[in-house]
Amino acid sequence: MKPLLIVILILIIPVSVLPQNDDSLSGLQSHKFEKELIRQVSANYLLYLPRNYSQKEKWPLILYLHGGRGRGDDLSLLDWYPLPKMLAQNDPYPFVALIPQCPAGKMWTDTELLKALLDDIVMRYRVDSDRIYLVGYSMGGTGAWYMTYRYPEMFAAIAPISGNTNPWWASRMKDIPIWAFHGRKDKLVPVSETEEMAEAIRKEGGSIKVSIDPERGHSPPSIAQHKELFEWLLMQKKNR
Repeated sequence: MKPLLIVILILIIPVSVLPQNDDSLSGLQSHKFEKELIRQVSANYLLYLPRNYSQKEKWPLILYLHGGRGRGDDLSLLDWYPLPKMLAQNDPYPFVALIPQCPAGKMWTDTELLKALLDDIVMRYRVDSDRIYLVGYSMGGTGAWYMTYRYPEMFAAIAPISGNTNPWWASRMKDIPIWAFHGRKDKLVPVSETEEMAEAIRKEGGSIKVSIDPERGHSPPSIAQHKELFEWLLMQKKNR
């Protein structure tokens, strides 16, 4: 039997491949770092499917972001909000509704989680990707503004309610139909948040519908106003 010859190659890598005495390396210089990061995300959510769901080719979808009091891991906390209340009455509504729950101590700034969840629902259910709408109240209103800033191409129309925002975001959402709501007596989130954002969007050439309730504080619009809002949303379709 011939002996087995094993050749071991030892690669010696210097501690630093950069010359240590090169004066061109000193001083302030710009660099760019890139690395793909993978993380696991999870979320509880409510999902409403309309009657005759299987008999229609595609359905519009409303992504609804709740306010701060709905955070946690108990989905019954969402029962306080208008849309879950409406859907629990078993009245027929002609849309799919996705209502995620924000974990305790968090906010709706994790837009990667929301996008991943929305993408999953669109992939697994009969959703018309040209008729996806975003509605959010309070903390969810802030999340609706921010989510639209991050992913303006995803939504056919949005309706932020009593949320904080940033006029610098206006240029990225000027082409999206928007109906914003606020209470004039809101002491938690000043009505100026919505008014300044509306002005910024109009300066960018966009169009926005604003409803300011002179007697409402920091509370969501009525069920009747929500029904009117949903009728308006369902008339919008992406043409961008």
